[in-house]
Amino acid sequence: MTAEDITQSVFLKLFENFEKLNNKESANYWIFRTARNDYYNFHHREKRKSELGENLISTKKDDFELESYIELKEMKKIVLNELDKMEFEQKEIYLLKEYGGLSYKEISKALDIEVNLVKSRLYKVRQKLINKISKTV
Repeated sequence: MTAEDITQSVFLKLFENFEKLNNKESANYWIFRTARNDYYNFHHREKRKSELGENLISTKKDDFELESYIELKEMKKIVLNELDKMEFEQKEIYLLKEYGGLSYKEISKALDIEVNLVKSRLYKVRQKLINKISKTV
């Protein structure tokens, strides 16, 4: 509702209620009071709509975040389950890289193996995981 809508509403109400006015000279006051009330009602409705919209957006956002969290948790469970089926050397390198955050060079030093071997094992683990997960999902 805009100012034009409020104005139209006020004058429509005036036309409908003109006969009920006790004092025709107080019509100016009646118009002012009715316009003010219509404006407050409009403002109150818009505020309520805005709050309702914000609550809806917030709820949708919370639902989306919860759904994403659950999906990530499920994916992590699948990855860890598949890792348990792999050889210890492959599993160890993957965990050091992905969960430990170590670089290829750091893993190489920690396990006393060549950097290229780290890359190779990690590539094989990732490929196995991709193949297994793509079949699951």
